[in-house]
Amino acid sequence: MRRTILVVDDEELNRELLRQMFESDRYNVITAQDGREAMLKLNTYADDIVIVLLDLMMPVVDGHQVLKAMNEEGILDKIPAVMITADTDQRTELSCYELGASAVINKPFVAQIVRKRVINLIENSQNKGRLEDILRYQSAKLSEQQAKLNEYYDNLLEAISNIVEFRDLESGEHIQRVKGMTRIIAEAYMKLFPESGLTKEQMNVIVRASVVHDVGKIAVPDNVLLKPGRLTDEEREIMNSHTTKGCEILDKTNMVHDELFKASYEIVRHHHERHDGKGYPDKLKGDEIPLSARLVSIVDVYDALVSERVYKKPFDKPTAYQMIVDGKCGQFSPELLKCLEYARGQIEAFADGHK
Repeated sequence: MRRTILVVDDEELNRELLRQMFESDRYNVITAQDGREAMLKLNTYADDIVIVLLDLMMPVVDGHQVLKAMNEEGILDKIPAVMITADTDQRTELSCYELGASAVINKPFVAQIVRKRVINLIENSQNKGRLEDILRYQSAKLSEQQAKLNEYYDNLLEAISNIVEFRDLESGEHIQRVKGMTRIIAEAYMKLFPESGLTKEQMNVIVRASVVHDVGKIAVPDNVLLKPGRLTDEEREIMNSHTTKGCEILDKTNMVHDELFKASYEIVRHHHERHDGKGYPDKLKGDEIPLSARLVSIVDVYDALVSERVYKKPFDKPTAYQMIVDGKCGQFSPELLKCLEYARGQIEAFADGHK
């Protein structure tokens, strides 16, 4: 396929000289006698032009103006421009390069050198274009594969969490409410505490991971998990082990999604830790508790309070809110309490809509 070279020069002799230099079975040459005509032809033949040979000094619209326009319109990203000028001032050459010229050739020039240099620029530009096409294709394929991988892991986590639903009649709905409220509280945290560095991408990972927070309940015997009355100390210890048992289950999934696995592991193990260090299993306190687990922990407690369980009736929402604020369900950080206060209306509305 013949590739097109655009020659722009106000002198017919120069245009014809350059045409004869490049016109061949391989290259087609079109010409323009000033910058205005050059821009028209660039817009008309943009898909075919592989390089522009541009005279600097021209009436009406000079080469500098054409080069600037090509730069501003993004044309130089695809089509290189070579400036041809009799001006040997280094400042002129520098200004051309600053505007995006690929090369500057001074008149009078040696035909063989100009031809070789221009052809090399064309080949380099074409190779760059092909490489960019390959990179775009590979990037699109990787994005597609990542999307499929994300969907696979989301389905895996949902499937694991649904196993809990079959054993604990409340957990299925509880899991989905915690997921929705985790997003609400995390968005509040991002807004109120931007210095934390929590990004939207990290938030989405935490929300996705929140569904497995109670996965360890799979390993809790029915007589403990479904007991309608108060647990004994021994039974409480067994129930509390769902945090560590859940991590053992995650270890066996062979997940290779580092961020999602990390967030899942943090949430499963630490969503019962408390700000004052009186939680379990590791008695972490304050910022020792991963942010992912802290965000899930407060909505997990809130939902447990406002929901009916085999061992209790639901508390009304104002009472549940006040119990958390008063530290009756373990101590939460001032930041989390501020987020709960800020997002209280959203959380209550979400809970009402997902009973």
